[in-house]
Amino acid sequence: MTWLIASNNGGKSRDLAACLAYYGLSAEPYFQTQPHLEFPNETTTSYVENAVTKAQFAANRLGVAVIADDSGLEVPAMPDFLGVTTARDLGVRVGGFDRNQEIIRAMVALPNSQRRAIMRATLAVAWPDGRVITAQTTITGYITRHQIGQYSGGFDRLFWLPRYGRTLAELPDLWRIPLTHRGQAARNLIQQLNEMKGSVE
Repeated sequence: MTWLIASNNGGKSRDLAACLAYYGLSAEPYFQTQPHLEFPNETTTSYVENAVTKAQFAANRLGVAVIADDSGLEVPAMPDFLGVTTARDLGVRVGGFDRNQEIIRAMVALPNSQRRAIMRATLAVAWPDGRVITAQTTITGYITRHQIGQYSGGFDRLFWLPRYGRTLAELPDLWRIPLTHRGQAARNLIQQLNEMKGSVE
């Protein structure tokens, strides 16, 4: 079975598909085989509510089970700037590489000790019959002063892991995925799906 990813964000969908595939689950962006969907606007500051709303919407429209993601970057020293609405708020003005530059500029005066950051991911699976399961994970690192790395994009190019001395984007998928918030959430979600499957066999 190939699962459908409920997102119109191509980059995020590819990364989620890679994370799920790493742990043995096949998935692809819904728009590769299904009609385009206009998802409801995100009106909440809850990762779980955002992910569940997207998943339920797509499951009801498409008539199949789907997987949705909501994730964000948080910096405790700047709680009003970075969080669950980071990509949404910055995306109004800038995107991609420039979005990262906006974060770097906003944090330029922060000393290294205050650049600690958290990446959060919530995955939700929804079925047309109303069933929902979720998986949530976080990872901690620091925001760099420059974008570094070529193996992945987005916030991975800013997120430095002290233990490895590299950003996430400097690590190839074989090493990167188990360390990422989305990769760990994918593992958690697949464990739940396998448990559900085992309970009905």
